[in-house]
Formats: sequence, C-alpha cells, structure tokens
Amino acid sequence: MVLLLANCNHLAGKKEPHQGPKDEAFLSFEKQMARLFKEGKFDSIITEAKRELPKAKQANVKKHVAYLYANIGNGYLGLRRQDSAINYYKACEVYAAASNALELKIVTQITLSGVYYDAGKPDSVNIYKNRMSQEADTIKNVPMKMRLLEKLADIYGTTNQPEKAIQLYFRVLEHARAQKDSSTIAVELSDIGEMYEHIANYKKAVDYALESLSYMSESHFNRMVVFNDLGSDYVDLKEYQKAVEAYKNAIKAATKMNYYSYVVDMYVSIASPYIELRQYDKATEYLNKATAYYTAKKYEAGFMYVLIMRGKMERNQGHYPVSIANFEKALEIAKRTAHYDSESYVSGLLADVAGKAGLYEKAYKYDAQYNTIRDSIEKAASKKNIADLEIKYQTNEKEQRITLLNQQSKLKDIELRDQKRNWWLMLLMVTFLSVTAFLLYRSFRIKRDSNMLLEEKNSTLNLLNAKLNEANTTKTRLFTVITHDLRSPISNLFLFLTIQKNHAHKLNPEQQKEHNERLIHSAENLMESMEDLLVWSKSQMESFALSPEKIEVCELIAHAVDMHRNHAEGKHITLNAECPENMVLVTDVNFLKIVLRNIISNAIKFTPAGGSVDVTAEAMGSNLKLKVTDTGSGMTNEQLAALFEWNSIRSDSSGMGLRLAKEFILRLGGDIEVSSKLDIGTSFAITVPGLQVLVNAAPVK
Repeated sequence: MVLLLANCNHLAGKKEPHQGPKDEAFLSFEKQMARLFKEGKFDSIITEAKRELPKAKQANVKKHVAYLYANIGNGYLGLRRQDSAINYYKACEVYAAASNALELKIVTQITLSGVYYDAGKPDSVNIYKNRMSQEADTIKNVPMKMRLLEKLADIYGTTNQPEKAIQLYFRVLEHARAQKDSSTIAVELSDIGEMYEHIANYKKAVDYALESLSYMSESHFNRMVVFNDLGSDYVDLKEYQKAVEAYKNAIKAATKMNYYSYVVDMYVSIASPYIELRQYDKATEYLNKATAYYTAKKYEAGFMYVLIMRGKMERNQGHYPVSIANFEKALEIAKRTAHYDSESYVSGLLADVAGKAGLYEKAYKYDAQYNTIRDSIEKAASKKNIADLEIKYQTNEKEQRITLLNQQSKLKDIELRDQKRNWWLMLLMVTFLSVTAFLLYRSFRIKRDSNMLLEEKNSTLNLLNAKLNEANTTKTRLFTVITHDLRSPISNLFLFLTIQKNHAHKLNPEQQKEHNERLIHSAENLMESMEDLLVWSKSQMESFALSPEKIEVCELIAHAVDMHRNHAEGKHITLNAECPENMVLVTDVNFLKIVLRNIISNAIKFTPAGGSVDVTAEAMGSNLKLKVTDTGSGMTNEQLAALFEWNSIRSDSSGMGLRLAKEFILRLGGDIEVSSKLDIGTSFAITVPGLQVLVNAAPVK
C-alpha cells in the first residue's frame, strides 16, 4: 500500500512509496493503489479505498483496515485537504496499533507530524515528536529506528535546532553507507544540505545537494525535492539563472511522476529568481497558475507564498501600495496558521516596503512586530542556551563528584577484596551444603522410589493371592457340589442296579418293565446332575454369560417334580405340583432347573414319612413366583440366618444345594425368600424376572 510521507516543509515524501502486506487477497488492490499514486490520481485513491473499507471491517482484518485508512489519508493529503488527511491518518494509527503493525504505526506517526507542521499546529507536532523519541529509544528494528531518527531530525530542523538535526542525519547516513543503500544516502545528503541552508551556509548546502543528486536515478521519488532545495540555495547565493534551471528540473521531475501539487509548489519557487532577473512576465505566468490551483484547493499556506512573491515583485517595480496589500494578506494567513517564521519574515518585508513608501508609522508598527517575533524566537534560543549551560554545569559538577567517588572507591578496594574472599569462602560452604543436601535428597528419593516399587509389587502379590484364594474357594465349592448333587442320583442308580442284580427273578414282567424305566430315569437324572454341575463350574469363570431361552412354566415344574418323584415315593412323601397354563418364562433354563431341583431335594430330605411337598407357580406382573412348601421339621431363627452362608458348610454337605440355589437366582436377577416354623414346615419363595403370560387359563395339576 502507498503511504505518503509528508516532509515538514513540503508535501512530497522522502522515500519511495511505502509497500504494505503481500498477501494474495490484497496484492492486486495494492498494485492498483501504487499505480494511482504515481499517476497523481488522488480522487481515485480515496474512492477505491473507501469502497474496500467496509469489506475489510466486516472481515475484521485490522491490518488491512489500517492500510485502507492510510490510503484515504494519502488521497486527501494529495488534494491538500489536511484536516481530512489527519482524521484518516489517526484512524490508521489506531488500527495499526490494534493489529501490532509496528512499521505502519511508526510511518503514520511520521506522516502525521509532517502534516501537523504544514497545518500550523506545533503542539501536535511536539506530541508526535515525543512519541517518536520514545519509539526510537525502545525499537529493535534497526531500519525502522533509522527512519524514526530521520524524521526526528526533520522536526529538529523545522524547530530551529539544526545542530541536533545534523547529528541525527549523519547517524542515518553512516548506517546507509554501511548498508550501501544509495537511495537513503541520497536522501540524507539532501537533508544535511537543507540544514546547512538553514544556518545560511549556502555553499555547503549546494555541495551536499549536488552530491545527493549523483546517488539518485532519473525516477527517484525525492529528485524533485533536491532540485527545489538546490534552486533555493542558488537564489540565496544570487546565482539566479542557475536557480531557474534547478527549479525547471524540479518541475520536470514532479511532472514525470504526475505529482501536480508539487509542480504547483515549484511554480511559486521559480517566480523568485525570475523576479530578481526582472523577468516579471515569466514570474506572473507561474504565479497565476499557482493561484488558480491553491484557490481551487483552498490551500492557505500555498496561497500565502504566492502573496509573498507577488509582494516582492510589486516592490521591485516600485508599486508599494500593491506590494503592501499582498504582504498584509500573507501576514494574516501566517498568523492564522501559526507559521511563526513566515510571520517574522513578512513583518520585516512590510516594514521595509512601508519605509520606502514613506509610511513611517506603518513601517514602525511592522518593524516592532518583526522585532517582537524575533525576540520571541531569540528568547526560545536563549532558553535553550541557558538549558545547555545548565547541563554543562551539572556535567562538570558530576565529574567532580565522580573524581571524589573514585578516591573513595580506592579506599574501599581493600575492604572489597576482604569481603570478596569471605564471600568466596561462604560460597564454597554453601556449595558444600547444597551438594550434601542434594545427595541426601537423592538418597531419600531413591529409597522412596524403592519403597513405592516394593509396595506396588506387594499390591500385585496381594492381588494374586486374593485370586488364588478365590480359585481355592471355587475348587472347594466344586468338590462340595459334586458330593452333594451327585450323591442322590448315584445312590438311586446303585439301588436299582442292586435290585436288578440280586432280585430280578422275584419281579414279574410288569414289575421288570417298571423297574427298567426307573433305572433309565435314574440314569437320566444322573446325567442331568452332571450337566448342572458343569453349568455351575462354567458360571464361576469370569467370561461366563447367561443363555436365556423360552420355556413353559408347567414344563419346567413337571421336569423338576418328575426328577424327585422316586425319591419322594421311597420316603412315602406326597409330591404335588400346580401351575397356570400357557405361562412362558424367558431365562437361563439350566440355572433355574438346578435351583428347583436343589430346593425340592432339600424339602424331601427334611420332610418325614407321611408328609407332603407342594410346588406352585403364580404370575406377579413380569415376574414368576415359584413356591416350594413342605411339612417338615422346620428351622430355628439361627438356622434361617445361616442358611445361605458358604462358611457354614459341614462335612456332610448339608445345605449346599440351597447355597447354589441362592447364587444362581441372584445371577438370574431374582431372589429367594424363606419362611419356617419349627415342627410345622418351611416355605421357599423364588422370584424370577422374564415372565410372559400368553392367555388366562385354569391351573394344571
């Protein structure tokens, strides 16, 4: 993006147009702005930048917003609309700071200081001078630091501090020579020449200006500025023809760059040597062009210089009243825009012309104004000199104090050496203690880590022991279950086989047939018991999962009753079963069979001859309630409390089947409740989820 760097004395920048960020989205627009700037189409710059501004704000790309504000400020500055330019440059400064665009922020501050100077606002110039001084002290970017120093030198030069300005210019020049930067070398030589012009050493000013031109190409942006300065130096040396040629070269360079506003400035400048050469027609021609432009653009500072030139021209021709009128108008503008140098200069011209015209009272008045302004400037310079003297006095006083301090320092050297020796001893002691503390801490850490590792291994061993104990418990349970569940089927089978062997001849064919069926049934029961044991063994494994399936409740109960019928008949016990029809249960059938078999077997075991065992089923919502009731001996409260505890297993395995039943029912998601009265009987109530009642029907016995 193009950013116009305004010089304190003129609108032209000192550098080539500043280039902005090179992201692809902004590249074409950037090139367009650079082209429009070189062509001097400032209205188009403003229009295009304002068109892009809402897009950048909507996208919240603060750096692009800052560059767009800078371009709009450039456009207004090119059109001599300084107030508008200042507003947009200040907005650019805000967005540049918000986006951390340090280079753009500093360049904007440099530009604002120049614009404020041209607008006659010295207080604002000082504000930005202070800001730039702070930036120059802290910034680490060397090229940017050089640009700040250069602009600070410009400000010192325009505030009657040429010595400070020259010092800073030479610092920048030295850096440029080290970098072999011919463009910057040319600019700094030109600036140094301007400062020599400021202190009236016009010969040196010309030498530096000519050397500056030798470093510039034909298209250098600052070429027109150097020719303008050269023309001014030749006028002061009264080499008017050389001055005319220098100004013509300045006009040619500005025209080549399409920088028409600067061309108009040169129209005013070239009038001065033409007036001294008494070529008034040429001077009037150029001044008329400048007047038309400044009037259209409402640029008061430029119009003031035109009035000064016209006043000089009329004075040289002896037209004193017209000359005075022009000078008075110029003085009014100088006062309004706070151009104190111009105010002093024009007051002196008015005093001279009024004296020549015989208007002594007016001449005295303007001479008094001239002296007053000169006194103010000299007082400021005097204050500066006093401040310099005060600084020198303070410096001398400080040097004396430093000498005294050096003497005192020598006396303290011995003490310092002793203190240093003590310090080293203390340092060695602290180091020794630190190393000892470190070794102790390291030993503590190693011991702590070893203990932690030992604790981890102990935890692992405890976990393994717990698993081993659990495996042993499972093994014990397995053998207990085998003893309990296989004893009854094997006893039955053995009984039937004994009868078959010893008393087969005593059985008639019908009894033989019935005996064979019981034998087969007993063998089937034994096989089922074996399968149940395998199921229980699998259930003790961590990877075991239930296998739900559908079964009719009546079928389930009939199977369990049939399995124990021989046993019940052998003890002369009545075994009854009752359940509603068409009730279907979804559960792990093997688990539930084992539960029923163990509870029925237990009921038969503790029911005396002539008693009964009843098995019933009823629906309770989605749960099935199975009830096994006997007329046995019953149990005490203590027996009920220990009924399902594994640690109450006795050598005769009494109660083993109930503990298996409890474990399996819990696996199925159900529960077992027991109620018992001594010498009356016991009732087991089993609740199992997964009931499906298909139809309502009468109970089946």
